[in-house]
Amino acid sequence: MAMLTLVMYAIGLTPLGSPLIFLVLLMCICIVIGFIAALAGVGGGVLFTPIMMAFTSINPDIIRSTGLAIATMSSLVSAKPYLHGNLANFRLVLVSSIPYTLFAIIGSVIGLHITSVFGSVGKSIIRLSLGMLVLAIAALFIVRGNKTDIPKPPSGGDKLAELLRLNSSYVEKSLNLLIEYKVVNLQWGLLSLMGIGLVSGMFGLGAGWAIVPVYSMLMYIPLKVASASSIVLIGIGDTAAMWVYINNGAFIPLFAVPCLLGIIIGARLGSRIMPKVKISWIRILVIMVMVIAGLRLIQQSLPLLMGWLQ
Repeated sequence: MAMLTLVMYAIGLTPLGSPLIFLVLLMCICIVIGFIAALAGVGGGVLFTPIMMAFTSINPDIIRSTGLAIATMSSLVSAKPYLHGNLANFRLVLVSSIPYTLFAIIGSVIGLHITSVFGSVGKSIIRLSLGMLVLAIAALFIVRGNKTDIPKPPSGGDKLAELLRLNSSYVEKSLNLLIEYKVVNLQWGLLSLMGIGLVSGMFGLGAGWAIVPVYSMLMYIPLKVASASSIVLIGIGDTAAMWVYINNGAFIPLFAVPCLLGIIIGARLGSRIMPKVKISWIRILVIMVMVIAGLRLIQQSLPLLMGWLQ
């Protein structure tokens, strides 16, 4: 108990009552986050990081490292049933993992550099830009509606995707139908994943909120396949990015363990339910997660930037 109290002081959080109660509450919150993350394919970090930064005084580097650990854990727990059921496109994930992982590592280095050198103003500017981008993507989901559920790709296909044998199929259980799909715009998708990986590592958000729309809107992959593939990709890229924070002493195991335990429980529940859920519900969940994340990022950045401009 004394050790828990010391850890809570070390991470910048004044204990409210018993430290044990705080950690149990933290685990319960992460169960909900893990459940939503597994359904929406967004990784738990995109919810965990903004919430913890907004409502606690914990060091941002510790939150970001834990956010990446959460995104990784939710991915590892959810990946097996998605791969086993052929819901995730494993060939596409392997191709995507190269640019995503490389730039996630670069983003982690930049994120730590911003914290130590540029201070809070630089982080607020980037958060504001990120929040606006997330809301714009959510708006595209709303406008396009069910066109993202099982999109129809443009004619002609993609020669590189065909060469790499990325086209595949899956069984849509809610419709009892075999869905065949083709991957298009692969080059633009991989280019987009470079920027997504950079942002993921920089803020410790995970990146499903951006990977899912890139897969579904830009590469015309069915939404369920996009969500499942996103979860698997996050487990590869964010694991590498997390080690940059660990090597710089920004990862506190006693703080991370209850978060990860909650994510495991929630992600297991969500991954079992996801294949049977209606596609429209997944779309609504993705939109909700992206709107929450975008508004939270903007809310965090505006007060400091307004004060700095005055």
